[in-house]
Amino acid sequence: MKHNWMKSGLTALTAAGLLLGGTIAESGMQVAYAAKSVTLSGQAVGLTGGSLSIRDAHFLMQDKGKVLAYTVVITNKSSKSMDLLDYWIRVKSKSGKSFKATVVEGDKEKTSVPANSTQYMTYYAVVDSATKLTDLSFDIIKWDFSSSNYEKRLGTISYPSQGTDRIAAFQPGVMLYGSGKLKGAVKQAYISKDKDNGYVTVNYLLENVGQQVIDLSKLTFNIQTESLSVYNVSSPSLETMTIQPRERKIITLRSTLPLAVVAKPLTLVPSFNDEATKLKLPTGVFQLPALKVQSASTAGQPRSIYLEGQPVTTKAGNAIISQDAEGQSVSLEFSLTNTGSTAVAAGAFDFYLVTGNGKSYALTYAKEENASLLPGIGKSLALTGTLPAEASLTGAELVMKSLATDKERSYVIASYVVEAASLEGGLGTAFSYKDYSIQLKTVTRTSGVEQDKLVAGIAITNNSKVAKQIPALGGYFMVNGVKIGTEQKAIGLDSTLVLAPGSSYEAVVAADIPYSTSISQIAFVATESAADKPGKMLYQFTGQQLSEIPVIGNLTDYVISGSGQKATIKLKRNAVYKGVGTQTFYAEFEGINQEPRATAIAKLGGYLVDKNGLIVPVQYAEVKERISSGGKALVSAWSALPRAFDASDYKLVIGQAIGTEPAAPPAGENGGSGTGTNAGSVTSPLLVKPVSFQLGQTNESVADQVKELKVGGFGLSLAKTSAFYDVKDMYNVAGLKLETVYSLGRDATYEAIAGTHKIKVEFVNQDTNQLTYSKTFDLAAALEGSQDEVLKEGTDIPLKILFNDPEIQNKVRTNSKFKLNIYDVFQGSSILIASQEMNWFLINN
Repeated sequence: MKHNWMKSGLTALTAAGLLLGGTIAESGMQVAYAAKSVTLSGQAVGLTGGSLSIRDAHFLMQDKGKVLAYTVVITNKSSKSMDLLDYWIRVKSKSGKSFKATVVEGDKEKTSVPANSTQYMTYYAVVDSATKLTDLSFDIIKWDFSSSNYEKRLGTISYPSQGTDRIAAFQPGVMLYGSGKLKGAVKQAYISKDKDNGYVTVNYLLENVGQQVIDLSKLTFNIQTESLSVYNVSSPSLETMTIQPRERKIITLRSTLPLAVVAKPLTLVPSFNDEATKLKLPTGVFQLPALKVQSASTAGQPRSIYLEGQPVTTKAGNAIISQDAEGQSVSLEFSLTNTGSTAVAAGAFDFYLVTGNGKSYALTYAKEENASLLPGIGKSLALTGTLPAEASLTGAELVMKSLATDKERSYVIASYVVEAASLEGGLGTAFSYKDYSIQLKTVTRTSGVEQDKLVAGIAITNNSKVAKQIPALGGYFMVNGVKIGTEQKAIGLDSTLVLAPGSSYEAVVAADIPYSTSISQIAFVATESAADKPGKMLYQFTGQQLSEIPVIGNLTDYVISGSGQKATIKLKRNAVYKGVGTQTFYAEFEGINQEPRATAIAKLGGYLVDKNGLIVPVQYAEVKERISSGGKALVSAWSALPRAFDASDYKLVIGQAIGTEPAAPPAGENGGSGTGTNAGSVTSPLLVKPVSFQLGQTNESVADQVKELKVGGFGLSLAKTSAFYDVKDMYNVAGLKLETVYSLGRDATYEAIAGTHKIKVEFVNQDTNQLTYSKTFDLAAALEGSQDEVLKEGTDIPLKILFNDPEIQNKVRTNSKFKLNIYDVFQGSSILIASQEMNWFLINN
């Protein structure tokens, strides 16, 4: 008990660090020294059954002073567990000063070394600022109560006089991190400057060379000078990062330094954040290469930067300047493309335009919270700002900075030379391009179910005195300052390949936009398309409002004027058909071919909008036949209406549907793709030159005779109709027998009829029970898979309809009168078109 008391008392008083480990025999213990070693880790003190060495030692200046962290390696080569309670290490300087060393909290429980294994233990001590690594020595001591001072020195490990803990720039070094091992190396380091500071960027490679997953949330970095001035290093991505065994990661580290420091020798010091002591325990020291200031990138040229360890290619476009009431408005497109292997955050940037005289102006763009950039994916930012009227962009630079947060300061990422261009106008403006004049005529927004479409209508005029090819044009939209999608090639509205002198040609450029997007500002940027690379910006149309979709009268013709597809479209009929729990919108359009030769009628598209803004797409039957010049086709359109749709007040929006399939356009100038019919990359239908019809609940009249009925391009008449009981074997009534004679003829006005209708014949007995029977017939030709009978074209064709119901006599109260109802059935819904009262047991005409 006395020995134990003395041991614990000395432990509390001594200026040393407890080893907390090692089974060392009392007799025969040898102390071994590495006589010729010139490295710290090459020296060892021999222990019975094993040895002890110092793996590494590093300094990091911090609030508590100059902190020394060192790692002890204890190797047990015996077949027994090694107890370490009686041994400790005293840290001294050459002058004989001792420093109190303490084992880190995570290693205090390491009280033994298993047989045939190695144990690592980390210690720290605060030393005086004058002490160097080469001044240090480590005495390995055993408690010995037979000695006068109760201790026995087993050996000493001295830091080599020519030794260093620095790892050369670009060379790897292995660090202990908790219970794992990390290999690190500086892969790249550069600096950007402004008038106040230098902004260092270091791309640092980490590899897990251990056998277990490592949590990197406690790994921190600092930049340290030779005089031990220390500067914080930012790397927010480490807070949630783990690294798997054999996995490699590149992390991007950034630090802000005073300009007086950037030219001095610097080291990067990774450290372990010890929560118990609130200290950073250095795990390695990596020499940084001489930092070279990166000059501003040439205007329009790509520049590679690193974000979260991933390479990202950036490029600044030309600045477009326009005058306004507040001075000069500047707009600039900035692109980023992730060329790395993992996603990176892409929304935390600030941009400044710095003029040649050093004045800085903030540029803004639509920031997206938690935005990310996927590998191989590009993103464009539309930067905008305001400059004083007298400001000049000669010698100006665009400076890209990180967004300051409560955890890190803002820093300069890169800078770019700015070149100005004043190429801007509004809706209706035209600009000159080679021998052409390009005018923006309309910018419309048409609705869809999940996506709306923005459509820019442009007119291209040949201003030269000779025929010219259609130029290869394209463009993109910017909504509320943000570029929408990617550049799209223009889609021609006619089949012209060559423009005569003074003639014009119309085309559209379209882009998808989420239907929920609210537009307060819209711009269209015209581009010159190029193969396999982004197009060249030609002109920016800004400040325009969306063009209103014109409302035309229901009797007004809709004209398609594009060469090769000229046609006149008339709305002939519209109605809302009712079904069991359903309602179906139906419309008929008459298309007249206005071309001088036979051709297919241009495709139509459209949608319905009720007074509450509910959007419902409309389907159009396809006319497959070619229609002769001046010939007509009847086209059916329909849509299943949701219950919420208000059919009492709504609009029908129609337009020419193009872009349903991409096609190879004619060759244009500069080797690019021309602007031809169905050219471009739009693959879903879009409406061009849309118009709307104001519609409401249709009260179609119901004929009081079943004659000369118009149904989907056919004429139908019934005559000599009678109703009798269907009697079997003289006495047994099997049901109802309805007999009639019908005439069915196709409307010869139309060369083609697109859309299939059916006829439903309904018997309703005119007594209080209103006994009802019905049967549906296909018109003219049986549909594939249809279970209905067919009414064929012809005159005075007998038709017998049997309704099997042996209980009919019990259901009929009186058999004096019945009604014969005829319904037009389309897409499962029906509308009553004729109703005539008739007598039982008589032939009714």
